[in-house]
Amino acid sequence: MEWSMTERILVAYASRYGSTEEIARVIADEIRALGYEVDCMNVMEVEDVRPYAAVVAGSPIYMGKWLPEAVDLAKQFRIALNERPLAVFAVGYSMKEEDDLIRKSARASMNELRMYVHAQVEGFFAGKFDPDGMSTSDLQIMKMAGAAPGDARDWTAVRNWARALPSVLFTLEPEE
Repeated sequence: MEWSMTERILVAYASRYGSTEEIARVIADEIRALGYEVDCMNVMEVEDVRPYAAVVAGSPIYMGKWLPEAVDLAKQFRIALNERPLAVFAVGYSMKEEDDLIRKSARASMNELRMYVHAQVEGFFAGKFDPDGMSTSDLQIMKMAGAAPGDARDWTAVRNWARALPSVLFTLEPEE
């Protein structure tokens, strides 16, 4: 596929409390800084993915899965998403710990998504736990898991992943 920097990339995210949205916006900014046209929006605002040359989609992990609205994006646009480069990322506070079981669980969070689309790139990032504004049920789940409030996001890892995306997703032809 021939691809130019004038074509647009969509960064679509689902976010319950804003942490994943913040990560998506950093990803979009990093790709934009490389000279690409980027739209960044909530998955609920996406009307069509066909205008985009590539898509980056992300969701927080809740109860071991992507949010339903993020999976719905894959279901609704599965044909178009499978016709263009796709990168996906998951955000979970538990990923602040580096161990095989947590990484395996994070990869498993995308199983339902994989039923609909094939992503060329997957990213996994630690999130943040800020009890202010959380629903009572989500707060109870975090407390039962023994989570202490904090921000475990590794902005360097997010930025490095984002900057690598175009070279991973596309084979750019030199402009004449």
